[in-house]
Amino acid sequence: MKKIYSSLTALTFLCSFAFCACINTDASAAEKTDQSRFYFHAAKKYESNQKANFYVDTDNNLWAWDSVYPETPYIYDAFLPPTEPERIMKNIKEVVPTGMYNDLFYVLDTDNSLWELPTDMNPSIPKKKLLDDVTVPNMEHAITANGDLYVWGDQTRYISGMVALTKEERKTPRCIVKQAVHTDLDTSTSFAIDQDGYLWSWGECRYGELGQGESHKGESYIRSSSPTIIADHVAKFYRSRDRGEPTMYALKTDGTLWAWGYNQYGAVGNGTTETVSIPTKVLDHVKTFTCTACPSNGAFDTYTNAFALREDDSLWAWGYNSEGNLGNGTTESVLSPVKILDDVAEIQTDVNMYTNLSFAIKKDGSLWGWGYNRYGQLCTGNTEPVLIPVKITDDVKDYCPLYASLYFVKQDNTLWGSGFNISSFSNDQLELTPPVLLQENVDHIQIIDDTVFSFGTDGSLSICGYNDVVQINDGFDSPHEIDRRKILDNVAWIDGVCGDIFAMTNDGKLMNFSVVTVYDGKVQPTEPVEIPLPLT
Repeated sequence: MKKIYSSLTALTFLCSFAFCACINTDASAAEKTDQSRFYFHAAKKYESNQKANFYVDTDNNLWAWDSVYPETPYIYDAFLPPTEPERIMKNIKEVVPTGMYNDLFYVLDTDNSLWELPTDMNPSIPKKKLLDDVTVPNMEHAITANGDLYVWGDQTRYISGMVALTKEERKTPRCIVKQAVHTDLDTSTSFAIDQDGYLWSWGECRYGELGQGESHKGESYIRSSSPTIIADHVAKFYRSRDRGEPTMYALKTDGTLWAWGYNQYGAVGNGTTETVSIPTKVLDHVKTFTCTACPSNGAFDTYTNAFALREDDSLWAWGYNSEGNLGNGTTESVLSPVKILDDVAEIQTDVNMYTNLSFAIKKDGSLWGWGYNRYGQLCTGNTEPVLIPVKITDDVKDYCPLYASLYFVKQDNTLWGSGFNISSFSNDQLELTPPVLLQENVDHIQIIDDTVFSFGTDGSLSICGYNDVVQINDGFDSPHEIDRRKILDNVAWIDGVCGDIFAMTNDGKLMNFSVVTVYDGKVQPTEPVEIPLPLT
């Protein structure tokens, strides 16, 4: 099927896939005929990256197939049909997400052994067993049944002295922490929580982010080659990247929240702007916590907002606040936690270069919002920043902010939208107007890349919004037109990347379609295509 792309959308093809012939295929050529086909059974696991798509069926077979994207991303008419999937391995439990640009992928078999395979299926590179008895598989690290944390690969070169190892030596997994239950590994600074609640840190540090009492305040790196305990009774760990320099948070089992690291705008919450190199208590009686790195006045530098929901359902905030997205009535940085709202059930932030917004749903189902209201998403009738929380609507069951627009589903299953029409299901101008009814009989909504999909109460799937990032960044203000229509019936779930969408139906068929922008600026989905498999 031929699909025509605009020059703006062609930029997204930098995420395009390139997939070659599969290796180690258990299915012989005799098993594959055009006359004998069946379709995917109900999904166990689906993953994709820059190079290929991977799927585990209910019989534990691992399949892979080519992407539909061309090798040259700027050729308008070079959209290719899906290739026929190949069976790569049997007895596979799941595929491990590897990121868009990784040349390797990992699978966990039914015996809990972790395998490494090349994404391009190069026949000269055989599949390789890395570890046995794996319970938590991840990209370049894994936890085994006895709680041992193993690391390997280029991404972990700064972990536990591996910076001194050769590339060949780093291919072999090494155990660095015993009895781990949670990990947050980074190419520079890494953390693990063990089964006794101890928090371990290791790697690189400039602003005290290791929590080991050392900081060079950005002048140079400190390297800790051995995991070190920095806190006890830790239940959860959080990381926020402030200008690329992280601020760290730990929520303990007693409900106390602790913080350390980069603190130029008060992200630590200890009342100062000085670097903090050891965990410092910030707040008591914390139930949940979230932190985000928001842009500074449309610039690429980012600074941290922190929100804590306490046991009494009060919402507290601190950190960077240039757009009023902390909700305390000012645009000044907040160096210590301040209460901004009561009776809160959940909190969500929408952070990108042009819309720094915060949202909360109260226990009564009402939706509240505050922050940088550039496109009128908060339904205030203007585009001025909202410095204290304002109620947007009542009886909300689901919602999702997307750049210049806000979508929400009410308890009566109606879908509404507000904000700029660049992301609109309707051709009506939404800017500076009250919420507009977009669709009825909607159960929930989901964002994939920059497209919003609605799931009908009858199981149907529809496109309900689209956001052209390039157009927003260029400052154009003409609304996109949406080809609003139902895409599929009987849909169980959808997934995908770079506008290439896969949908699983409840009767076990895997469907593929894409969301494109054609020459006239109209956003539309292509016709879904079934993805067949050879008969096994």
